[in-house]
Amino acid sequence: MKKLWLILMIFVIGGMAVFAQEADTPASRNPSAFRVSLGTGGMLNANFSTWFVDKDAPGDLYRYNSSSLGTAPYVFLDLKYVEANIGLGIGKTGNFRSGNPLDGNSNFPARTLSLRSGVYLKLPFSLSNRFTLYPLAGADYELFFAAFKDDDRDAKFPTGASKQDAGPLEAFSTVSFKLGAGFDTFLTDHLFLRTELLYGIRLPNKFEQYQDDVYTDIDSKLFHGGDFKIAVGYRF
Repeated sequence: MKKLWLILMIFVIGGMAVFAQEADTPASRNPSAFRVSLGTGGMLNANFSTWFVDKDAPGDLYRYNSSSLGTAPYVFLDLKYVEANIGLGIGKTGNFRSGNPLDGNSNFPARTLSLRSGVYLKLPFSLSNRFTLYPLAGADYELFFAAFKDDDRDAKFPTGASKQDAGPLEAFSTVSFKLGAGFDTFLTDHLFLRTELLYGIRLPNKFEQYQDDVYTDIDSKLFHGGDFKIAVGYRF
């Protein structure tokens, strides 16, 4: 993961060096013009499974909660009112507390690899020639293609009473719906720094659907998470 971040930083620094001398042009200053942008960056992401236990049930009220944390280098395409992105997710999932009925599954915690993609609608507001603010609303799809235990063996997960050895593609892949905001700072008329913060609700994956069947003392549940992104883009 450190090597991926090093490559990303080299790319960003190199891009800034190449385009830092870009000249101002009247057309590029027009905030109402339709412009296409491309960029690359990195994100920090966190996903949570929050289970609200019946207050009358004995035991730790937080015993079923779990979380996933990760990073993802990504690229984006911006069409002014639409942003699409795709990246490689590198994370770790687990953190199950004592008392969880699935404690016996030795595959947790697991290191995961995934392909993250998203499409968002955005409404940019030009604050000046150099600053743009925009709200975001859209959806992410995360497709998990690998999961490893601490000894680097493949991890398997239960998705049903008769299916206790599903791979991460079947067990974890899911969709999230998120809202957020972004801020672009133009270093030149073409080169800009982009930051975004998003939070939303996630559909339960098949592993969590199985958990819902197993847990008999749950009042309600919430699957949610957020992303913080920082990237460098080039507006054509």
